[in-house]
Amino acid sequence: MFDMAQEEKDLRNSVQDFLDYCLVEEGLSPASVRTYQQVLYALVDWLELRLQSKAHVSNLDKQSVKAWQRYLVVEKQLDDDTYVKYISALRSFVNYLHDEDLTSLTRDDIKLPKSHMDVSSIKALSVDDVRALLMAPDPSTPWGKRDRALLALLYCTGMRIAELCSLNRDQLPLEHLCEDEILEVSIIGKGRKPRVVFVDAVAQRLLKEYLQLRTDENPALFVSFKGPTAEDRLTPRAIQMSIKKYAKKAGLKTIPTPHTMRHTFAVHKLQGGADTRIVQAFLGHSSLATTQRYTRVTDRYLRESYERTHIPADLD
Repeated sequence: MFDMAQEEKDLRNSVQDFLDYCLVEEGLSPASVRTYQQVLYALVDWLELRLQSKAHVSNLDKQSVKAWQRYLVVEKQLDDDTYVKYISALRSFVNYLHDEDLTSLTRDDIKLPKSHMDVSSIKALSVDDVRALLMAPDPSTPWGKRDRALLALLYCTGMRIAELCSLNRDQLPLEHLCEDEILEVSIIGKGRKPRVVFVDAVAQRLLKEYLQLRTDENPALFVSFKGPTAEDRLTPRAIQMSIKKYAKKAGLKTIPTPHTMRHTFAVHKLQGGADTRIVQAFLGHSSLATTQRYTRVTDRYLRESYERTHIPADLD
């Protein structure tokens, strides 16, 4: 339940909090964060001009959102792709505010053109790309063992990067790894909501190999190394840079972000026949509509696969 008193929070400050969250906790690329910054500060400027006063979170309601959408279309005359970029950024921001209990507004209150529906922003790796990425770290080094384990864990659980970075060793005890094919792990997700994720046999084996090296007392599951010595808890930014390095080493055409691994998990689960509501639970989405974006991505991949492999009947 959102806190009405919190709605008086300065909107510009809330935008900055959101940008920090995207960069530090979600591990989005600086380019993506700059796009959000450009769009959302333009929104705040427009709203404050309209109000002739400082904008608060409470001023961002359904009425003001609709007025801004009209402004973008009628006065700014944005082309379709730019308009979708603006509205997608707003939907992400509103989703953050809602998860932080700062507003009753939800992303589903802000509609995208049906022909777009935010699908273009979803990038997923192929199974072969995932395999190549997991093979890229050097397993003869402590950080190589660590990185293979964290990449496998990201892929098999669909966790957000902030959720992965906050994991502690006692959530995946060494003695319980590889006891079963699937290990259930309880985590605290976005909006401080608890959920269960599932760790497959491959990730368990790689985690065990990594944790057997650890002789330190640091509770963090994933830590930075200075030589063989464990140091601080790994940050989303450090993981983002590592994924970029390994993607280049593996020769991937698409350079993934940590969030790409989450997208990949969702797309592969749906391609494997998982029900949308089950994938919603796996990802910790509060709205089914958020998860349903991935079904349109799988439809697109199915079409591309059909076009590549279909041999028309020759009637001549």
